[in-house]
Amino acid sequence: MANIFFYNGIPSLNGTIVPDDVFDVLMPVCTGAEFKVLAYIVRRTFGFKKESDAISLHQMVDGITKRNGTVLDRGTGLSKSAVAVAIKGLVTKGIIEAHRSTSKKRGYEPTTYRLRFAAPQPLSRNRTRGGQKNGQGLVQKSDTQTTVIQETVNNTVNGVVKGGGESNLPKLPDLGDPPEKAEYIAREIILKALGDEKSLKFYELVAAKVPEQVIREVLAEVRVDGARSPARLFTYKIQRYALSKQKQ
Repeated sequence: MANIFFYNGIPSLNGTIVPDDVFDVLMPVCTGAEFKVLAYIVRRTFGFKKESDAISLHQMVDGITKRNGTVLDRGTGLSKSAVAVAIKGLVTKGIIEAHRSTSKKRGYEPTTYRLRFAAPQPLSRNRTRGGQKNGQGLVQKSDTQTTVIQETVNNTVNGVVKGGGESNLPKLPDLGDPPEKAEYIAREIILKALGDEKSLKFYELVAAKVPEQVIREVLAEVRVDGARSPARLFTYKIQRYALSKQKQ
């Protein structure tokens, strides 16, 4: 007898912000395959604080597994041909945009997908410099990106999480490490990995509250994720860590 899948239940309310129109307007006009692909694109973009992402057909079919074996997702559950047909349908219906790109070095690269917005979004098609060469994501214009990151960092340091609610990071007890160690972690580990000297105050707060091993693990995850805003993703992950510690 074949194994029957049975889910243990949603572990928490953490999730991806999804525009209401996806459910109210688009779900009825999409085929089952189209809606699966649409949901996958939403997860890979909005779920990682991006407005677009370079996604391969292989990822949509089989999902994404990190180099260390960690499974990020299991794809759509569709065949490659079904995914291709669904993408074509979503583009034809004006629901998503697909931007194909090539390079002299690698030839055809993963297509960049995004939901099609009614108004233009302030995005640049320049890839993040110094990021992973996996073609992931489009980036905001540099000044806009810096502003968004800095707002997040400032709000975190001031004890407020962007979007409302009090930050849990300042509530964590100090580790009690010597000031020199905290400064070393803030400057030589976090700042060197993420850059942005203006965020040093936040990095020092993290170094004083979060164990070094956790910080290194989060930085490793950020590198693997290939986010267009590493500093912002780092802040988000640290906040989630702080929240989990507060609930213990």
